[in-house]
Amino acid sequence: MRNFWILFSYEGRHFRAAKGLVLLCCLLLATGLYGIYYGTTEIERQRQHLATLPELTRRNVEELKVKFPGPADAGDIGYYHTTFAVHHPDPWAALSLGLRDVNPSYVKLRLLGLQNQLYAADNTNPMKVLSGNFDLAFVLVYLFPLLIIALSFNLLSSEREEGILVLLLAQPVGPATVVGAKLAFRISVVLGLALALSVVGMLWAQVPLDMRVVAWLVLTILYCLFWFGVALVVTALQRTSAVNAVTLLGVWLVLVVLVPSLLNLGVAAARPVPQGIELTIKQREEIHAGWDRPKAQTMNRFFALYPQWRDTTSIRERFVWRWYYAFQHLGDQAVAPQAAAYAHRLQQRYDLVEQLNLLSPAINAQSSFNALAGTDLPTHLQFQRSAARFHDSLRAFYYPFLFRKVEFTHADYAREPTHTFTSQPELGTAYGGLVKLLLSVAAMYALGAGLLRLRPISPR
Repeated sequence: MRNFWILFSYEGRHFRAAKGLVLLCCLLLATGLYGIYYGTTEIERQRQHLATLPELTRRNVEELKVKFPGPADAGDIGYYHTTFAVHHPDPWAALSLGLRDVNPSYVKLRLLGLQNQLYAADNTNPMKVLSGNFDLAFVLVYLFPLLIIALSFNLLSSEREEGILVLLLAQPVGPATVVGAKLAFRISVVLGLALALSVVGMLWAQVPLDMRVVAWLVLTILYCLFWFGVALVVTALQRTSAVNAVTLLGVWLVLVVLVPSLLNLGVAAARPVPQGIELTIKQREEIHAGWDRPKAQTMNRFFALYPQWRDTTSIRERFVWRWYYAFQHLGDQAVAPQAAAYAHRLQQRYDLVEQLNLLSPAINAQSSFNALAGTDLPTHLQFQRSAARFHDSLRAFYYPFLFRKVEFTHADYAREPTHTFTSQPELGTAYGGLVKLLLSVAAMYALGAGLLRLRPISPR
């Protein structure tokens, strides 16, 4: 053990003398801090945007009160009045933005057909979506492996090439102690940086202190240990420093770039998802066709769904709001199977990726971080279902006015339903990711140890 700590301290002196490596660590530290800053700033921007929505609703109500100073037809109010289904971020989202940069954080709703409103979103710069957002999870998953490669590609090869390894092994110290000390020092440096950034990020984002703190830190440790395991395997092959560097960069490209791309293509082929535009077009066509259908036919179809309104008077006018909103809702019902299938296919695609991401620890770690932060696909689908239920509550609120011909007064605005939804972590996904990462780490170190036993370290 004494020899181990002597070698460990020697590695510390060697590291401090290597100004390039110190500078690289400082650069990565600064990059991680920027990732934390960017993530927290982005989530704060979203929070501020969401905080303005109640004021927009209030202004809309004030405008309607001016437009309709007395009791009004609820159909006019339902047509012009806008409200919002809001998806509030969890504080953890600042550390792993996930899909919050591509999926809307709110849905603007009126009493009209739901599906067209549910998938309406603000235009986004496609280049920004392509490059993605920068957060702490991105730094940990994609950049820290590069630091590990820079620190570990010449774990033993540099001493062998400089002739130092012959002298080192001539001392009363075993090859396992040499490798262990060198690897332990590099692990301590990298984990120190990763854990320090994680703690700073948690404090900066003011995350709740729950089990997710432990899960995040364990995920970070296991992911870094996996890449050190890869470095151990390459070191056990006993090639030159140049070959080691190229091999490790090749492994990084395969596991971080190539496998995720191929996995995405394979999952897209195995679980095709219909285009959302087809759903909205069909709904729009169904709604437009409602103008030409006999009113009695439309209302009978509606009453089959809502028999409690069947006793309302027949429609003799050319236009009446209850008929208009009836065929709007029938448009939603016409595409309900397609909408359910669309969401189901997205969930199936996500589940398949979760089953296959053992092939790429990078995908596994990223999806686990997103699951902890509540920024993954299942959380967005839950928000969409919540928005659909909110739209149902709006219809339930307005239908008595429409079908009983009750006038809508200014006091009724305050009774209108409101909506809120806050991301919740997908702990099952995160814990599953932990187990898979643990298996990957165990496999790497077992392979590295096996290679070292089969091919003892040679000083030349």
